[in-house]
Amino acid sequence: MTEHIHSGIVGEPQPIEVPAFLGMTEQQSRLLVALYNETDPEFAKQMPTALPIAAQQLSVEFEKRNSVGKKLERANMRWADEYKLFDDVQREAVERLSKTDMDIDKAASDLNFSEDDDNCTIHDLLLGSLLYGGIRKEPSGPDDRASMSPVASPNFQGAKRLLERAFEKGYTMAAVQIGSFYIQEEKLAAGKNLNGDPKELAFEWYKKAADLGNPMACHKIGFFYENAIGSEKSIKEAIEYYEKAYEQGYPDSAHNLGLIYQGYTGETKAFKDIKKSIEYFERAKQWKYSPSCNALGRMYLLMSKNNELANEAGNPGSEPEDYIVTGIELMEDAANNGDADAMMMLGLIFGSKDYGLYDMDKAQNYMELALVRGDLEAYNYLVRILRAKLAARVALENENLENFEKLSQEDKEKLIRQLAKEAAPESTTHHQCANINCDKKEVEPGLFKQCGRCQRVSYCSRDCQKEHWKLGHKAVCKTQTEQQQS
Repeated sequence: MTEHIHSGIVGEPQPIEVPAFLGMTEQQSRLLVALYNETDPEFAKQMPTALPIAAQQLSVEFEKRNSVGKKLERANMRWADEYKLFDDVQREAVERLSKTDMDIDKAASDLNFSEDDDNCTIHDLLLGSLLYGGIRKEPSGPDDRASMSPVASPNFQGAKRLLERAFEKGYTMAAVQIGSFYIQEEKLAAGKNLNGDPKELAFEWYKKAADLGNPMACHKIGFFYENAIGSEKSIKEAIEYYEKAYEQGYPDSAHNLGLIYQGYTGETKAFKDIKKSIEYFERAKQWKYSPSCNALGRMYLLMSKNNELANEAGNPGSEPEDYIVTGIELMEDAANNGDADAMMMLGLIFGSKDYGLYDMDKAQNYMELALVRGDLEAYNYLVRILRAKLAARVALENENLENFEKLSQEDKEKLIRQLAKEAAPESTTHHQCANINCDKKEVEPGLFKQCGRCQRVSYCSRDCQKEHWKLGHKAVCKTQTEQQQS
């Protein structure tokens, strides 16, 4: 544990233990608590425990809104029923193991999945697969992720065979489950537990379910074709499978179709159709899919500055201000529904002069939310905002303490915001080196080079970019398409 000493308390210093939290390093956590301690010591004490709890709550709410069950509500009842059975059986497996003190044979004692019995039910086959396939071999050490793969289970072949038999009875979610086994194998073990390529095997099993119409599998195959995962890259095939899922009301596919028709990448440029893109985003938005709401908001903000894009979209707004208002409303809607990228972008917008919406308090609020939702890039911007506010407060108090203290709280905050704005007006629009260990600022706007991948941070030098990459930017750096797809 590391300790931080209060700097603004008269008398004996009171140490605060600051563990790492929200995925930040211990050093980052300590600095953030120190900055909040200057303005709100009580909140600073609670941050290491209160913010992770808030993060968990927001994550649970987001998962509920974006569960597979929710996404299948508009699909044919067959697919919703298949998923419900899978979800119910998963819970039943946990309950049975709990009641039998993790004795799998006892938990499965009343199930019938004999290979010679054609009358065994899909329920029993699925439950048997989950019970026996859940066994993992003992890891060789703390870094042995490969042993956690379902393919590493000593019962993998038997569990897979039970799912194959369920699929033969027409239960397509069994094929989806087998595909997910191979994807976990790729993520955890990079195929070490197999002779073949786990991505190709996952593609094979997902496609079996997709070709029978399962919308969840159709979306996965579309994604595999779009990104050349276990298959040749084919935007045309990706569109075909995304369309199949879209027709069943699957919002992720509507969103990805919107991204393709934006035509922002070399592979999708030939398919560019801005009107189509907006239509797909709008439909996904109607289906409560927050990434599409965010993507629409970004497009409207771009249209406020890009007449050509506005013309391609059919000029949905009459004035640049109309596009800005609509764009911000859409992004705020996305942020209110848990979209971390929308929170981050709103923090950047309200922390800059780009759209005439400068508001330091809103910038701070959105950066806080983005950090709680897991976007570690928000940390650097939040630190700069807090430092600017503290510098503004100190400057005002030192300049005329007596008059400052006579002001109302509202007027104090107005003055602080104004001075903070003057002190760091461009700090959240990539005009300061993103490396946390560097305090250099641009002499002229645009002098620093942006990260070529995410285009959300800038650096004064190649050395600072390399250092920031090692300090954690590597974990969060994504292209705009990847940000929206993830």
